[in-house]
Amino acid sequence: MGEQKIQGSHISNTFKLWLVATIFSLTFFHIYALSHYPETDIVSNEILLGVVLILVGYLWVQELRDRYRLQKINTALIKAQGQLQHAEIATISTLVLTEEAKDHYVRGHSKRVTRCALEIAQELGYSEEECRIIERAGILHDIGKIGISDVILHKPDKLNEEEWAAIKKHPRRATEILEPLKFLTKEKEMICHHHERFDGKGYPDGLKNEEIPLGARILAVADTFDAMNSERPYRKPLPEEKTISELRDASGSQLDPLIVKTFLGLLKKKPSLWER
Repeated sequence: MGEQKIQGSHISNTFKLWLVATIFSLTFFHIYALSHYPETDIVSNEILLGVVLILVGYLWVQELRDRYRLQKINTALIKAQGQLQHAEIATISTLVLTEEAKDHYVRGHSKRVTRCALEIAQELGYSEEECRIIERAGILHDIGKIGISDVILHKPDKLNEEEWAAIKKHPRRATEILEPLKFLTKEKEMICHHHERFDGKGYPDGLKNEEIPLGARILAVADTFDAMNSERPYRKPLPEEKTISELRDASGSQLDPLIVKTFLGLLKKKPSLWER
């Protein structure tokens, strides 16, 4: 990234204060002279007024230049901050996608969940910025699984109590991993709660209904759909009819009914969402 140079002259605050002091001194001297030597015209009013106006005008011009310069600097800093944030997210996203690429069964999962979540968000009228938040949360939603044993993640049989407890820690673990990225406040909240259930029986906090962030409810539907529509160690992808039936059955218990209804409508309008 090339350096951006901020052009423009600049005077110090000390010099500005010196000019202000000079204006006050001239004014005070003139008033003193008028009151003590009324018959003596030391400095004419016109000359004094002209000098004062020149100094005030000079200060005003410099203030405008300094304000413009600060605005340019601020714009450059905001741009640099955005680029840094993008680089940080891209680095972590690459780590997630690299981990997924090692496993045939979850390869591309985060991208597919993100695609479905974005479609739902756009259908619900999310703004461009809100959609970007959903997109980042979708890509990063399973980052907490990094560090969980592959034996557990790829186990073809039912998980035992200890293994299931390890799996249930991954949403909270994700927020811990992302904690240094202070700008991902909403994303971390969505990721932390995308395994909550609408009936309050989910994890990690047992939130229910509207207590669950809307973005997390959207991710839950997208995540559930992709899990059923993908191959797993213990089964093939579910048939489309079965997937739709399971989504309807989960509506109001596991999943938000409005989000399910919205997504089922999208599956009819956009069959490409079934692509794996």
